[in-house]
Amino acid sequence: MLDNPFTKLTEAGLDNWVFVDIETTGGKLHVDEITEIALIHVCEGEVVERFQTLLKPSRSIPPWITEFTGISNAMVVDAPRFADIADSLAAKLHNKIFVAHNARFDYGFINAAFKRLGLDFKLPVLCTVKLSRALYPEHKRHGLDQLIARFDLDCEQRHRAMGDAEVVWQFLQKALHHKGADALIAQCKTQLKTYSLPANLDPAVMQDCPDTPGVYRFYNQYGSVIYVGKSVTLRTRILSHFTQGQALAKDLQIAQELYHLDWIECAGDLGAQLLESKLVKELSPKYNRQLKKLTRLWRFQVFQDKQGYDNLKLVSTEKLCAADLEDSYGLYRSKAQAIKALEKRVAEHNLCQRLTGLESKASGACFPYQLKRCKGPCIGEESPLAYNLRLASALLPLKQQVWPWPGALLVKETHGEREQWHLIDQWCWIGSASDQSALDDLLENRPSNLQIELDSYKILCKFLLKPAKALEIIQLGACRTKASR
Repeated sequence: MLDNPFTKLTEAGLDNWVFVDIETTGGKLHVDEITEIALIHVCEGEVVERFQTLLKPSRSIPPWITEFTGISNAMVVDAPRFADIADSLAAKLHNKIFVAHNARFDYGFINAAFKRLGLDFKLPVLCTVKLSRALYPEHKRHGLDQLIARFDLDCEQRHRAMGDAEVVWQFLQKALHHKGADALIAQCKTQLKTYSLPANLDPAVMQDCPDTPGVYRFYNQYGSVIYVGKSVTLRTRILSHFTQGQALAKDLQIAQELYHLDWIECAGDLGAQLLESKLVKELSPKYNRQLKKLTRLWRFQVFQDKQGYDNLKLVSTEKLCAADLEDSYGLYRSKAQAIKALEKRVAEHNLCQRLTGLESKASGACFPYQLKRCKGPCIGEESPLAYNLRLASALLPLKQQVWPWPGALLVKETHGEREQWHLIDQWCWIGSASDQSALDDLLENRPSNLQIELDSYKILCKFLLKPAKALEIIQLGACRTKASR
């Protein structure tokens, strides 16, 4: 008799699953509602129960949703409301592994529905999109339609809750058959990490922590901030500090000193990175080794000598403005870091150490020329034109980005229902606002003397030069003093 393929999963504690799918009035978590829910309870590889019901939302189902799912307002007019089934649903879900395709969507809507009733809802969550990506990395797409085609899965009603829940259950069985129990267990445990909160931290503090973009702060018993972090999934990132068996040495030290934590939600990764950088510099947390406040920056400038050769000089500045970037190469936290970066460029491109400032002698051949590692501009053997072109090519990756817009920008960042406006000018982040009043205040009280901060400059270059879909960039000149909505 063949062994049950689920035996190993049961032995690993993966023996009580509930495969879930929902249909909704739309995709906005705090506006739309569930119109249908289906569950398939599986224990030790056997289906124990199937449950499905339509639900009557408090808002009308849009026509495009009806066209997509087949669920109309007429179909749900006599259906129960979520509140009517909440208690029985909670019992069906209790103490099980919540499995869904794009689980954040299904879990998020169900969690929100329970929260509106004042009920707590927490389950370990397994996302089969993530599972498919991990087990089948050779494929680019992992939607349900792709899984149905790829594994020849049966689906009686696509975009209906029970039909899609059945597909998710079938996929897990296929993955178990194709990849084996050990591979499936490893990937499940990666998603279903166990957490051990620090002894001095009140567990209740994590109850309302969302898995949204934002910044979090860890405090010691004296109320001092000891660590600042950011993430696009706050709850997951915070708990990752306390993952059993995987915590870094720094995380273990933080856990011993941690007494309290809080977080600030943002509308996306841009706002989170900017706020994290700002808070680290303001608070100087004990365990933040990066993003420390800098009082001086180092950069290279080009000047031409009497013979027509371009030379380099290393300069430092305490106050960096946008105009300084026009003839600057590299921005470094220390003189040693700048010299190390230049030495690498000189060696890779056979540049002259004397003309680049790495040798202090005023004239004559540089030392690498004697080793045939310099083409001789220091003694006139290489023409100024040829050397200057090679130097320009070598320095090109270090050239700083000048501000490419004629004026300031408003950058609108959106995540679900949350919106933020970031006011940015000359690579300086002036501030952010989440409502019109705060935004108007930002616009009316813009500072005139702007100074570039290194980490914010790098963040803004990354996000603004190739903006993601979640960012809407508006030139302020077109908006005058107020943001046009």
